[in-house]
Amino acid sequence: MAYPLRVSWLEGCDDAGGTQVAVSVPKRHFKTAVQRNRLKRRIREAYRLHKEEWYARLGDRPVSLMLMYIAKEELPYREIEAGIAKMIRKFSD
Repeated sequence: MAYPLRVSWLEGCDDAGGTQVAVSVPKRHFKTAVQRNRLKRRIREAYRLHKEEWYARLGDRPVSLMLMYIAKEELPYREIEAGIAKMIRKFSD
């Protein structure tokens, strides 16, 4: 776990290599689609900015990721980005 994200992954699931990413924000805590979509955009942008580091640490292993937002309130982008960076560090260890 890399708060505010819960990370699930499956290794070796794609023949072409690379990484597949899915993002989920619960409707239970964020009732409007506007809130959920805003959080998904923030998560995807943070991943996009850190994916070179992700690929450098991962190598050629194919991985499917599921990033689930678990915070009960909408957090600023900096905290989401810190969670993505923490996820990358933990996964490579």
